[in-house]
Amino acid sequence: MAKITFNSYKKAIQDHYEIVKNKDITSVLLTPSPAQLRNYCTMLVDKGLSKKDEEIFKAFFETKSDEKLKKSIESCNTDKFKTIISFLKDKRDSEMALRIEMASIIVDFSPRPYADFLTSNSIATSDNKQFVTVINGDNDSETKVRFGVEEVKEEIVKAKNFSSKNIKKKITLGLIGLIGISSIAYTAKNLIIPDAQCMQWQNNHYEKVDCNKQNQQGIIKSIDIIPFDPIKAELIKIKVSDTTTFFKNGKAILWYCKVNGKPEFFNTHGIHPETGKALKPVTKYIINKYVK
Repeated sequence: MAKITFNSYKKAIQDHYEIVKNKDITSVLLTPSPAQLRNYCTMLVDKGLSKKDEEIFKAFFETKSDEKLKKSIESCNTDKFKTIISFLKDKRDSEMALRIEMASIIVDFSPRPYADFLTSNSIATSDNKQFVTVINGDNDSETKVRFGVEEVKEEIVKAKNFSSKNIKKKITLGLIGLIGISSIAYTAKNLIIPDAQCMQWQNNHYEKVDCNKQNQQGIIKSIDIIPFDPIKAELIKIKVSDTTTFFKNGKAILWYCKVNGKPEFFNTHGIHPETGKALKPVTKYIINKYVK
C-alpha cells in the first residue's frame, strides 16, 4: 500500500481535474487561461469561500490586512496562474505548496488542504466510486478497509450462480480475507500515516517531529505539535536590518508581530507560532521606529 505523501495529494488533484474539466459548463477548466482563472477566482469569492480556502487565497494573492480579497485578486499579475495551468494540463510538477492548494480549490478537489487530505479517513479515487467500509476496531483504534460498491455487487451476482454450499464457502473465505486485510491495514498504519507527519515550531522555523513528542515551552505558552501543513511549514522568522528589502512593487513582502513590545519579522503571511496572534504586513512606520 502506497505511503500518503504530498506527491499523492498532487496526483489526486490532477486526476480529479481530468474528471471535472469536461463537466464545467463555463469551459474555464477545459481551456483555462491566466485571465480566465483570475476571473474564476473572483467568482469563487462571490459564491463564498470556506475559512481555510480564504486563508489560502489571501496568502496566494498577498492580500493586505486592510485590503478586500476581491480587490487583491483583480489587481494581481495573471502570470501567477501560468504554473497552476501547467500543473493541471501538462502535469508539470510544482514544489510551491500555495500553487497546489490554489489548484485544489479551483478544481474543487476534496479533501483539502493537504493537512486534511493527509489525516482524512477516506482514500481519494480518480473515478468517484462509492465505497462500503468494513470496520475492525478495539478500544484504542479503528481500522477501515474500503471496497468499491460496484465490485461488491459484482461478487454478489456471481455468488447467485453457485449452489448454497458454494455460497457458504465463499462467504467464509470472504470473511477470512477481510479479517486478514484488516490486520494488515492495522499493522501498516504507521507506514500510511507515520508519526513524523507532524511538525513543531523550533526557534525560527517548523520542523517535522514525532507526533507523540512532548510539547516544548515557548515565549508565551507551550508550543503545540500539529499535523504537518505545507503552507504553515514555509513560515520562517528572520532577522532584519536597514538593508533588508521590505517592499516589492509597493507591497509588503515581510510580516511582523509584536512580542514583549518588539516586532518579530517573518517571511510570509500566517499566525505567530508562539503567541497565536495574526501576522501583519510590515509598514514604513514599524521599519522607521524599530529597524532604522
